[in-house]
Amino acid sequence: MLTILRNDYSRMRKRLAGILIFTVVTLVAMGLAVYLAHQPVKGHIALVTANAAAPVHSARLDVTVLRKAPPESALVRGQYDAFVFDEGGGRYRVQTLRNAQFKAMVQALLTDPQAKVPSQSGERGVGENVIGFSMLFLLMSTITNLLMFGEDKEQGQLSRIEVTPVSGVGYLAGHCVYALTMFLPPLVLLAGLQEAGVAIGFSLGMYALLFLALAVLGIPLALLLYTLLDKADNATMLGSSILVFTTVLAGGFYANSRKNAVLDTLVGALPQKQLLLFAAQAEKGVGVAHAGHLLYVFAWGVALFALSGFLLRRRRQRG
Repeated sequence: MLTILRNDYSRMRKRLAGILIFTVVTLVAMGLAVYLAHQPVKGHIALVTANAAAPVHSARLDVTVLRKAPPESALVRGQYDAFVFDEGGGRYRVQTLRNAQFKAMVQALLTDPQAKVPSQSGERGVGENVIGFSMLFLLMSTITNLLMFGEDKEQGQLSRIEVTPVSGVGYLAGHCVYALTMFLPPLVLLAGLQEAGVAIGFSLGMYALLFLALAVLGIPLALLLYTLLDKADNATMLGSSILVFTTVLAGGFYANSRKNAVLDTLVGALPQKQLLLFAAQAEKGVGVAHAGHLLYVFAWGVALFALSGFLLRRRRQRG
């Protein structure tokens, strides 16, 4: 295993530039997640009024004063969260596509800009936001970090290795440990932010557990794709496409439920969605009571490991 691990680090040097760029993008996404989670702005509002200056000044509302209402497509696109029409006499009419809770919050802030408003349903904490923003990049990194295994298989090195006394488990373990070590830079960033006094949502131990869950999900998926497809590049592109589609659908960057029973059921079956649900509960301090969400992710990983191991063994028996 240690020999394979050293070999992976040696082979990493020829693609070091790409790995560094991908790592920097991941760290920037995590930093952005922390920054956005600390912003007090609750909504972007288009205030339609004849007054030149906005009569509403609230740290929780980003108000844009307009003389004419924008098209309703601006609400659909997310350019604005609500239109507020100044009807005079301190009365406002709110038009929004968001829920009644958000509409009530806007009405309260229009009446008293300093009013304390409760957290919105679906509003994320710092920890959940960090996991959501970094999930796609960390999962995709497992695909690229297992590329050496795909190259060994494609170039015939794996066939030569299998006829030597090298343990197959040790060989795979070396590749997996290499992929796990690529999760260290995000942990170092979070540790640095914590030392700087920035609230990061979870303890470093909890982040390590959540990152481990992502690795257990992504690594066997990579092994499975590299086993099934003859070309390593094809497996990399297919794996990246699957992860982008499923992670965005699961709400990695934003909660995207449309209250559609069929779609929500399908999304709920995705392990990324279950991990986000666990992160949300863990941030509330009740993660233990909802450990089933996390176990679901690990179950997916074990199933993918078992399937990839079965297929590898079968292909080995067939020569």
